Amino acid sequence: MIVCRKRGGGTRSFRLSAAFNVSQRDRTPLDLFRETLGCGRLRKAGNDGWYWEVNGLPELTRCIVPFFDRFPVVGEKAEDYMLWRRAVRILAAGPLTDQDYRQVLALRERMNRGGKRRYRMDGILRDYTPSPHV
Repeated sequence: MIVCRKRGGGTRSFRLSAAFNVSQRDRTPLDLFRETLGCGRLRKAGNDGWYWEVNGLPELTRCIVPFFDRFPVVGEKAEDYMLWRRAVRILAAGPLTDQDYRQVLALRERMNRGGKRRYRMDGILRDYTPSPHV
């Protein structure tokens, strides 16, 4: 997922970051992911389930992306993975230009069939303060 967090000050109203998570009732497959990939953390979910999550760009680019490039996601989440992967590469490339910022938001809008979001692209860009150097 691409996470948008509202922040005060700075050149942009929202901070963009990437995360990857899988949820299951059975903890065993999530333990296997964590052991196999050597990253992430497990946490208890509110619905008697578990989450395995990876939040840092270094772990995402070093562990998650290569794993799912080698063992592709299938089914309805395959396209979401490809969009997410493109966004992760942009975020990992360094400081975001205004164009990069908009591109990551556009990729995020297409994920999960445009599902429910706390902050949508149009609202983020409405409150957007462009960086002075671009």
